[in-house]
Amino acid sequence: MKASSNKMMMLLLMLTMGIAGAMAQPRVIKGTVYRDGKPASGVTVTAHKGSASFFTSFDGKYEINADLKSKWINFAFPDKEERVNIEGNSSEVIDFGKAAESTGPVAVSVNGVDTRSRAQLIQAGVKEYIENVSIYEQFYNQGDYKSALQTWETLYKHFPKSSENIYIQGIKMHEDLYSKATGADKDALLKKIMEIYDNRIANFDNKGFNLGRKATLYLKHNLAHIDEMTDQQKKDLYKTGYEWLETSVKEQGDKSEAAVLLLLNQATSTLFKTGDFTADKVMSVYDRTSAVVEANLAKNPDDDNFKKAKNGINRTFVESGAVTCEVLVPLYEAEFAKNPNDLATLKRINYMLNGQGCSSSKRYGDVAVKVLQLEPTAESAFSMARLFLKRNNTPKAIEYYEQAINTQTDKYEKATYCDEMAHVLFSQRDYSRSRNYARQAIALNPEWGKPYIMIGKLYASSAKSIGESDVQQRVVYVLAVDQFIKAKSVDPEVTAEANKEISTYSQYFPGKEDAFFEGLKAGDSFRVGGWINESTTVRLK
Repeated sequence: MKASSNKMMMLLLMLTMGIAGAMAQPRVIKGTVYRDGKPASGVTVTAHKGSASFFTSFDGKYEINADLKSKWINFAFPDKEERVNIEGNSSEVIDFGKAAESTGPVAVSVNGVDTRSRAQLIQAGVKEYIENVSIYEQFYNQGDYKSALQTWETLYKHFPKSSENIYIQGIKMHEDLYSKATGADKDALLKKIMEIYDNRIANFDNKGFNLGRKATLYLKHNLAHIDEMTDQQKKDLYKTGYEWLETSVKEQGDKSEAAVLLLLNQATSTLFKTGDFTADKVMSVYDRTSAVVEANLAKNPDDDNFKKAKNGINRTFVESGAVTCEVLVPLYEAEFAKNPNDLATLKRINYMLNGQGCSSSKRYGDVAVKVLQLEPTAESAFSMARLFLKRNNTPKAIEYYEQAINTQTDKYEKATYCDEMAHVLFSQRDYSRSRNYARQAIALNPEWGKPYIMIGKLYASSAKSIGESDVQQRVVYVLAVDQFIKAKSVDPEVTAEANKEISTYSQYFPGKEDAFFEGLKAGDSFRVGGWINESTTVRLK
């Protein structure tokens, strides 16, 4: 009886130890995490009753210690978390998010282009890919783009679907080379970048974003040489840019980048001026892009890119000439009569009439006064300045311009006010103060060319009154042309206007013989006196 009891106790002890051992034994689960059909790296994986978390590798793989009684696995992405129930699932391999796909071999074309993903290539042990990607990543991470490009080209041509990073990083490297290149090399690199964007779209889609970036670089490069183009070439340039930008905004919606929205308006406005688009088209693009800008500013009022875009879009629309006062004033008559005290409506009417130069109309005056009464802001002071200017009360206009400038907090709007003030003071022959306000506009918006053109005109208008001789006075025109050149260098949109001014005033440069008798030659530094008090490098005609 005693022996039997001892055996029973031993059996119970062994059973208990076995259970305890089984409970203590971890369960190893591994697999691959996918997102949008592609392996997802950097996903945090944790298991119920597991010992630690795990970050998925570059190819989406994980391996984690769970427990025999683990009920779930949690996958934490940067923007969301998802939990998978594993109760009753004893599998050692659990993939997450894998889309249904063919179980057969991945096709590899006969021309040597392998269409497999990075994970598939590594899993298959493709030696050429593994060796090249290892060498490439080493050079790229070191910033040695010249060396990296040698292996990058192999990955780009032969493994086009391996990773989107091939295109993202490829564009980055070629843009770096592009920024340092000149002449034909620059043109060849631009062509290559355009090709990379096209292949990125073909292999990884995201068409809207990529077309926007592609168009931005395309226009930026070509607008720098627009003065060398024929009228037809200019038109073709803007047509191509418009098509890419239009598609981009259509696809991206509120996710559109600020630069894309601005460029779309500029292209549309230009094509209206060439007769290719109607005024309705300009209005439609303005309305759509303005809505996107306002949606983004509502989320982040301090976003400088969208604030700049808003200012540029408004200015482009105003300068397009697409909508006349004859159309707008009657359009807003009924709206004003219906909502005479609605501030939002009044501000919108005021802005549109103001922007289109309709400040001489009685309706504009009524609206401007009403807005100032309801909300005395920088914008309402600016409206009153324009109203008094149209009424030929320049001193009162200047007073309101100063009030608007001093109270405006948005730097791009303030730049617009300063530029207008410069023009007003120019008309009063107050050249020194005019230049001060133009310089303020430049400081607020350095990429805007019009204030430089204003300063150039100020100098040209002063030439006859500065200097002790005809030659010295003619050097003032050289200084004026300096400003016109600067204008188009910072703002390609003013290239045509700047070139016109350069052509006009360069013919007044000093002649070689006259300069010789003054002791001047080309390349000399000469300081223009008077109120200008600025130096230039002498050029002769």
